[in-house]
Amino acid sequence: MTDILTPCLICEKAVIYLWPDATFDDGQQITNLNDAVDVRIVGNYGSRFDTSIYEAIICDDCMDKAIQSKRVTFIRSYL
Repeated sequence: MTDILTPCLICEKAVIYLWPDATFDDGQQITNLNDAVDVRIVGNYGSRFDTSIYEAIICDDCMDKAIQSKRVTFIRSYL
């Protein structure tokens, strides 16, 4: 593991990147966070952030709490 840290969007706990420079064969960066998810936030029309796309990190503990409290909805697995 490396010591490149980034904070959780919700609790600000430090999250570690396992392989900070890892990429797929096509050049896309591999998401490789230790106990966290990389999320994409898309601003829809009606928001002052519409047409904007943001990326953030949410630690597994905060994600689990959000799912359990039904603030986050599971859609599907992409695998």
